[in-house]
Amino acid sequence: MQQYRLKKEAVPFIKEAHATSIYPFDTWNQLGIDIKALELVKDPFITYGIKTTDKSSSLSGWAADDGSHFHFTIHFPSVKYREHDKFGKGRQTRDLMDRIQRVIDNYYIDFVNEPEPTLGNQ
Repeated sequence: MQQYRLKKEAVPFIKEAHATSIYPFDTWNQLGIDIKALELVKDPFITYGIKTTDKSSSLSGWAADDGSHFHFTIHFPSVKYREHDKFGKGRQTRDLMDRIQRVIDNYYIDFVNEPEPTLGNQ
């Protein structure tokens, strides 16, 4: 089933809760979102949160002794079982984790070094 998300330029104009949402077109349509605001998500794709059997999501949290955490799920919709089995054995997954870690390291450095926005004349 094809999945869609908001185009980057549409995000500021739609309720912030949908900034990380990925849904089939029918769901976006039920939300009243115009198709012009959407882009097709290519396989594989990443979603925010961990879907559990009761349809809830554990997205993020913070604890004084453990800091901040965010949960994501990577979807490989067209992978055959044999490919999944090979990928899940460890080495392939580790390689992916290493690549993602490099991106996160750079993103976090940019985030902590980003200047705080100023509010008017203070």
